[in-house]
Amino acid sequence: MQLLVGGRRPCRYSACVSIPTEHPSITIDGNTYDLTHLKAFSASIPGKGISAETDLLVEVVFSNHVYTERTKHGEQHHAFDHHGTKRTFDGDRYEMSKGLGAAIRLQIESNGLTYVSKSYGGVDNLVFVEMEDSCTWAVVYCLQPLDDGCSVRMEVLSAHPKVIHQKTISRRNLSYFARMCLFKETRVPNA
Repeated sequence: MQLLVGGRRPCRYSACVSIPTEHPSITIDGNTYDLTHLKAFSASIPGKGISAETDLLVEVVFSNHVYTERTKHGEQHHAFDHHGTKRTFDGDRYEMSKGLGAAIRLQIESNGLTYVSKSYGGVDNLVFVEMEDSCTWAVVYCLQPLDDGCSVRMEVLSAHPKVIHQKTISRRNLSYFARMCLFKETRVPNA
């Protein structure tokens, strides 16, 4: 599996909260969907820490965008995201999300390739690509420095099917962006 990673819009609304470390089950039309697979976890990029021969710790959290889509006008919503926007459960995203933690762990531990992509709203995000049942998924995230000065938080902002022209994309290893986040002590990429 390959993965794409991206970023987060600055919070402009009073209803904004941080991305949670756990997601409670969600019940839609009498069916309950377990979300324990989206519990936050940590993984390390070997040998890329702040000091020579140390690992760079990456804390991973998931937005509810990995199992919901923006609610269309007049449709029922099932949740609010960390920006206060209404979201509707999406079965395809939910199914893909079941393997997302393992795919991201693999990307981190193998120092996988990622790239910067601009969202429709003009915000830069990091992206990696995952193949699932012959469908290409863009996994969008950003990196935030943690207060300990030697680790980062990967905020997985979204995952959605996307046609990607991979030959035209310039990629760098995840550690490049993670170390930039650490040393500049700022969100990467900048919003």
